[in-house]
Amino acid sequence: MRHRDEFGRVGLHYAARDGDLTLITQLLQAGEDVDVRDGEGWTPLHFAAQEADPAAIALLLDAGADVDAVTANGMPAIYWAATAASGDPIASIRVLRAAAADPTAETIQSYFGLRSALHYIRDFTNRPEIAAEFADLA
Repeated sequence: MRHRDEFGRVGLHYAARDGDLTLITQLLQAGEDVDVRDGEGWTPLHFAAQEADPAAIALLLDAGADVDAVTANGMPAIYWAATAASGDPIASIRVLRAAAADPTAETIQSYFGLRSALHYIRDFTNRPEIAAEFADLA
């Protein structure tokens, strides 16, 4: 068992958040689980997506990360990439979509029941350039 901090996170979570491609590679080669979850169900892919880091996202996906894994609240990586305040959200969305991320899956828990990442992206991000990345979905 790898050392976990008070949030249930291991080094791979932080390496993904920081976009440290060398450390991500080293940890994966040392046997770290690419889909390891923290105390709130976040995988390293969620952290890389929240930072909108397409290189870290691609590296994790190439290592077998589950592109549609959801957090404890049902939020997939594509949601985090689309709502990122920094980084390169458009490139991150494109990497995730190329890996067959499903923004239409109704996995996000809300007051109104289950909603999809696409619902939140279209209705709440108020960023037309992000919504345009999903124009092919009805």
